[in-house]
Amino acid sequence: MHDVYAFGVVAPSTLYELTGDFPAAAGYGEISGVHPSIGGEAAGSAYVLARLGVAAKLAGNRLHDDGESQRTLELLAAAGVDCSDITVDQQTPPLTEVVIASGRERTIFGTYGRLLADQSWNEPVKADVLASRIVCLDPFFGDASRQVARWCREAGVPYVTVDAAPGTDIAGGAEVLIIAEEFASRTFASSASPEEIVAEYKAQCAGLVMLTRGSKPLLYQRDAPTPRESAPFLVDARDTAGAGDSFRAGIIYGMLHGYDDPALITTASAVAALVCRRVPGVVNSPTEAELHEFLHQTERTAT
Repeated sequence: MHDVYAFGVVAPSTLYELTGDFPAAAGYGEISGVHPSIGGEAAGSAYVLARLGVAAKLAGNRLHDDGESQRTLELLAAAGVDCSDITVDQQTPPLTEVVIASGRERTIFGTYGRLLADQSWNEPVKADVLASRIVCLDPFFGDASRQVARWCREAGVPYVTVDAAPGTDIAGGAEVLIIAEEFASRTFASSASPEEIVAEYKAQCAGLVMLTRGSKPLLYQRDAPTPRESAPFLVDARDTAGAGDSFRAGIIYGMLHGYDDPALITTASAVAALVCRRVPGVVNSPTEAELHEFLHQTERTAT
């Protein structure tokens, strides 16, 4: 049995850690470490949740039957994620993610465009959605993602999603909608302020809307007339690639424990901070005991 059903992207990933800053174009960067990791939003969130002691089941895209995919599934299973619905075969094209990281900067390369073009994913399972206390939903799989959202709305199962396009059913029906600044910059006009972005989403979503902004204070709004700010924890970041997945996992963890919105965001920010200061961050995400120790000992910058 599971408490959380995560439907979305799962991929093998390799993190290349650089010494010093990113080089300029045509420059040179020294690699200080090469780390196998886990890619994909749903996979990252499910893994972090499992490390926090939450029973999570993962489903979504198919994987090519190779060593990298098997290694990824073994990592997920070792953490306690139920991967029984993930299909591995020789017909599915290989899915690859490579992350180049230097402190707070990182660039992601991958074959996600081909995944979306080929529609290489399985259909969601309604019984798994209905058996969940919360659904962790990626919005990227077209009708399959929309079907999960419909089942959630019909059954009253809350779902948490990320980077859903404005005006979509997935954005409108979310209990928690998390938008990353990088996604917003590609979706809205450059003149749109953070407050205007939150307002547009809030006009269609009755749940909690958040705009995350890296090391800058995030904005969030549910019932208040205007957005509020919440400052992140200050840490020496080494791997920020899994920050968003980890933040969503922290939100879901807090929801399962009945936290109010400020406590949800504090908890999610702490999970993301702990992930960012480790390499590879997602694979070394905190246990529940480590999370609570960090929250007890660390003061956040106030906003």
